[in-house]
Order: sequence, then structure tokens, then C-alpha cells
Amino acid sequence: MNSALSLVLGLSVLATAVGSVGCGGGGGDATGGTGPVAVGMGGSTTGGTSSTGGSVLPTGGMAELPPGVPLDPMMGWVDVMSNTLGIQGAMFSYADDTSKAGPPALVEDFTGMNACIKGTAAKVDLKCTPVAPATDCYGTFWGAAIGLNLNQATDPMTMMGGMPMPYDASAIKGFAFEITGGADATMVPTSLRFKVEDASGEYCTPPTTKPVKLGVNSFMFSDLVTKCWTTGGVSAEGAKTGLIKIAWQVVTNATGPIPFDYCVKNVRALQ
Repeated sequence: MNSALSLVLGLSVLATAVGSVGCGGGGGDATGGTGPVAVGMGGSTTGGTSSTGGSVLPTGGMAELPPGVPLDPMMGWVDVMSNTLGIQGAMFSYADDTSKAGPPALVEDFTGMNACIKGTAAKVDLKCTPVAPATDCYGTFWGAAIGLNLNQATDPMTMMGGMPMPYDASAIKGFAFEITGGADATMVPTSLRFKVEDASGEYCTPPTTKPVKLGVNSFMFSDLVTKCWTTGGVSAEGAKTGLIKIAWQVVTNATGPIPFDYCVKNVRALQ
């Protein structure tokens, strides 16, 4: 890591949650979570309480990671010098206001090469009054996620991450990664979703035909579609030239809160 980035450690990185971050699981378009978010780096996993209940993500991921370009974070930051694709940016947590506050409050761990979050995604209150940019209650109570910006420079004046910019991923076919449980391996929810985002919105993993699983996962851009909770979505292939971030989201529902405790490891860009 270069000297400029080393000064970032322990500070905050400015990260932007772009596009539609809600689940739309109830059929509504969710647009919550936009705008600048101050993201803590090097957070601790202490605090918070364990919750029981909820469905556990099934095992059955690939046995081994496919070959690719490693995108390994260090203290919540992927350095441009650490990979051959010119990818650089913060790896961070973000959540809707209710899921972030809890109880229990969202807890993150981005120390070393860790990328883990723990908490409870709030139940969707269908009687809520959506506040812009959310257009419905699924956009207000959209859940929590780990994100990775793909093209984010550091501001030499503040030594913080600047505004995430579009990244041309034309040379990439998809991404692979490993999902593991955190301190409680039984708290990786079935609603976990992988997605990529450009300025127009998100492209995500269809829960019935291509779900995220415990262990190693591999997704091509052709596997990710708009409005993945329904049918007829548009493939992410057309969004490759302007990707802003990739993310792993705990998707909410109107039935009840969803406890979670999971980590993302060994992220690889596939060529």
C-alpha cells in the first residue's frame, strides 16, 4: 500500500451507495440508500447481541475459487497497486437507518483482510411514509450490505476516499467470492444477494435460479439481472462499462426482522 493510502487507515472513507439498493422483494422498486455515506474503516466486531431465528444460507457453493484477479482489502481498502485491473476503493458496510441502529446495532469488522458485518435487518413496515429517494417502504427498509467501490481515488488534501466513479469492467466476465459465517456460522441468511451497480441502478442474483450460497460462489455478468426478484430482467452485460460498485446485501421482507452475521472473503475478478 502506498504512503498516501497508509494515512487513510483508521479514518473514514467517503463511499456512495448508488442506485436502487432495496430488495423489491414485495414487488416494489426500492431506491433507498443513495447519497454519500461515511464509512468507518478498521471497525471492531465487539458489541451487539446475537439473535436467533431466521433461515440459514444453504451450503453447496463451489469447492474451489476459479482463477481470477484477487481483490483483497487491507483495513477496508483495495489498493490499485494490489491488482492488475486498476481497481481501487473502499470495502465498507452500509444499511438503512433502522437496520443500522438496531437493536442490535450494526457491527462491522474491516480490520486486516476482514470484511464482516453483524446485526439485524429490519422488518419492512408497509405502513411507512417513504422519504425520498425511496419510493416505497421496501426502499425505506431495504436491509444492510457490504460494498466494494471499484474506482475511488483518495483526496490528497483530506486523505479520505473521494467520490466513487464509474469503472470500465469490459475486461471482466464476472466475480467470484467466498461467503462464510462470522462469529455465529448459523446466522448467514437465505436472503443474501450479490449485485453490481451502475449509475442507472442494480443488477442482482435471482434467488430461485442462481442464489448465493455458503462457500465459494461465481457469477458472470449474464447471471445478474435487473429486478432479480421477478422475471424478465435485463442482463448486467450492458452495464459493464460503467460499474460503480459490487455488493452483498441482506434483503428484507414484511414478515419479520432478519438476523445476520457473515463475511465476504477472497473476492476475485474473472477474466
